[in-house]
Amino acid sequence: MVSLTQHLLSIDKEAYEKATRHTFLQQVGSHTIAPQHLHSWIEQDRAYTNGYTKMMGLMISRVALFPDQREWGDNDPHYDSAHAQRIFKTLAFAVSNVFRECQMFTDLLSRTPYAGFPQGGMKPWTSRYVDFHQKVARTAGYDLGEALVVLWAMEKVFLEAWLYAKSIQENKTAGSSGEQDPVHVATMQELIQNWTLDEFKDFVDECGELVNALSTTDPLRLKSLEQVYRQTLALEVKFWDMAFTEVTDE
Repeated sequence: MVSLTQHLLSIDKEAYEKATRHTFLQQVGSHTIAPQHLHSWIEQDRAYTNGYTKMMGLMISRVALFPDQREWGDNDPHYDSAHAQRIFKTLAFAVSNVFRECQMFTDLLSRTPYAGFPQGGMKPWTSRYVDFHQKVARTAGYDLGEALVVLWAMEKVFLEAWLYAKSIQENKTAGSSGEQDPVHVATMQELIQNWTLDEFKDFVDECGELVNALSTTDPLRLKSLEQVYRQTLALEVKFWDMAFTEVTDE
C-alpha cells in the first residue's frame, strides 16, 4: 500500500524537482553564488522563521494532549492521546531548532561579506509564505492534517535541496573556489552542513510518519492535503528565486 507521503511526492514531480534542484542550490554547492545573493536569501529565511514559530505555536495550541482537553466539536475518530503527545513533541523540537537557526542567521549576517549590504526587510513572497503557514495552522482539521503536510513538505524539500547542494560540493575539484572570500565559502559550507545532519533527517522522517498516520479515506480530505502540498512546493520555488530578484505572481 502506498503511503500518503509517497502519494504526495508522486503528484507533482516537476514542481518538486524545481524546489530541490534550484539554481540557488547549484551555486551554493559549487561555491559560486555571489555574496549579495546569499545575503538576500539568509535575510529572508531569518524573516521567515518568525512565521514558522507562529505556525508551530498555533499548531501546539490546538494539540489536545489528553481526551478531556479536546475542543468542542472535535469529531476526529482517530484521536489518540499518545499520538497527540507525539505530535506535540515533534512540534516542540521544531520550535527549539528554528530558534537556534534564527540565532545562526543573525550570526551569519554579521559577517564581513554580508554586513555591508543594506537590510531589505521582509519581501512580499516571504510574507505570503508566512501568511499561508498561519492560515493552514488555523484552518487545518482537528488532526492538524493540512498543517502536518505543510510542515513535512517544507522540511522534506529543505533536506533534499541541501543534500543536492552537498553532492555538488563534494564533487568540486579541490581549490576550485578560486579567489572567493574564505568567510563566504565557510558560510556556504555551514549552511549545507546544517540541513544535512542526521538529526535533521530523523526529524523529517518523524514528520513523514505523522503525515502517514493521517486518514485518507475521505476523497475530499485527500484533495485538501494534496492542495496544501502543491502550494508549499510553489512557494518553496519562489523562496529560492528571491535570492536573486523580486518574484511576481506569474
